[in-house]
Amino acid sequence: MPHLTVIGIGSPFADDQAGWHVVRALAASDRIAAYEGRIMLASCRSPASELLNLLAGADLAIMVDAVRYCGAPGTLYRLTDLPSSLSATQFLSSHGLDMATVLALAATLECGPRQMVIYGIEAGSNSDNGVSMCRDVRRTVNRVIDAIKSDIETHCMKKSP
Repeated sequence: MPHLTVIGIGSPFADDQAGWHVVRALAASDRIAAYEGRIMLASCRSPASELLNLLAGADLAIMVDAVRYCGAPGTLYRLTDLPSSLSATQFLSSHGLDMATVLALAATLECGPRQMVIYGIEAGSNSDNGVSMCRDVRRTVNRVIDAIKSDIETHCMKKSP
């Protein structure tokens, strides 16, 4: 079973496709292909029904999603734990699901990852309609792809015999 899972949360629309785009780019990367069998890449459209199963058994789960917090479009948030001070309405996935609730449920059910990293990319105003990501979100997606490649290499090197 892969010990590292990367989950792109989103949909095929506008800025909401940021997480899916990251996963597709990682799947096409020769740099990541070297870790085949040790990582799982997954796209998730419905966190409420899919996310717990995708998190199960991972040593490290990396999640990427378009979010609505308080920054300008393309602002990048990298969390290794959700601060308890964030309320359900402050750090929402663009799907309206409180990520903290899903992660708390995973911890309660003892099926969550040992470690997690969440990349949130602030969505622009076009996140509810349209087909292409705004320029600022596209730029941040490219930064996140590079950051996750480094996260994967660092994690897999630690786990090498």
